[in-house]
Amino acid sequence: MVLPFRFGFRIGLIVLALLSGAVASYTVFADEVFDRLDGTGPSHKRVDVIEWDGNLEVHVYPKGSAKGLSAKLDDRDQGKKVMVLGYRFSAKDKPLVRRAILGVPFTKNVKGFIDPTEKEFDKLAISNQDLPAPWKPYKLDPAPKQWYPDGDERNDEAAPDNKPFLGQQGQPQERVPGSVGKSRHTSDDDSSTNDFNF
Repeated sequence: MVLPFRFGFRIGLIVLALLSGAVASYTVFADEVFDRLDGTGPSHKRVDVIEWDGNLEVHVYPKGSAKGLSAKLDDRDQGKKVMVLGYRFSAKDKPLVRRAILGVPFTKNVKGFIDPTEKEFDKLAISNQDLPAPWKPYKLDPAPKQWYPDGDERNDEAAPDNKPFLGQQGQPQERVPGSVGKSRHTSDDDSSTNDFNF
């Protein structure tokens, strides 16, 4: 039995759409596997970040996995501080960048510490203050160059440390009280501009 042309054509379009969608989704996501650092990703590393008493404590499993740690404070959005952390698991790889939302106060002058007495995992801390024993100073890697994890389109911004645009750029114009100088109202034949242009 031969299907009517219209019915067969519609079925063919549906099958074609499904196949092209499957191929497109495979090509988009095949190379990008986001490592959640929960022990099941490509790195097979687990990282826990814990806030305590104005500090961030970083646990990296298994012991000996942390080859480097970097940090910088992202305070570009007022009231929404985030610590940008770079985890390096081998000497030659670039760090995996992740963001930790902060509930504790931090300033940009962060210090690194390590607890060498921990036997089960690498125990590191980031703080603005000196920590007592058993903590020892730890040399942090240079701060991550990016603000977001790899693959995030916000990393492509031309100048990532620029603050969001909040008004007119350049030199501010001298302000004059409204009662001085020209009237704010203009006529149709006046070539000056209004203060309010919509």
